[in-house]
Amino acid sequence: MENTFNKINKNESYQNLLRTHCISVRLNHEELQLLNAKRGEKSKGEWLRLASLDKLPIVVPSINIEAWKSLSEISQKLNKLLIHLESKSTGGELTKTEIFAVKRQISELRFCLTSSKRSMS
Repeated sequence: MENTFNKINKNESYQNLLRTHCISVRLNHEELQLLNAKRGEKSKGEWLRLASLDKLPIVVPSINIEAWKSLSEISQKLNKLLIHLESKSTGGELTKTEIFAVKRQISELRFCLTSSKRSMS
């Protein structure tokens, strides 16, 4: 979120950007801990102002390491299959083993992408 206080927009006057109104809020211990957890590096006042204006920055979830590893392995296997298939002579038919390997890798990829156990959240 940009700090608009330091940038004067050509369409807005300095007086419209200057924040002169102050409010106070009281929180219990649990509410304060929740606020601190959600605000990250932002100050409490700035985070509350952004929240009230529906301008909170998008929170990007951390990477799901398990899913990332599984998808990386599947990607490597598919790349190896692709290299093998591209090295075959032009017009050559796929063997049953090659077709089975491709189907298995596609099924594994589909499972990884749709499984709730390995969701990418």
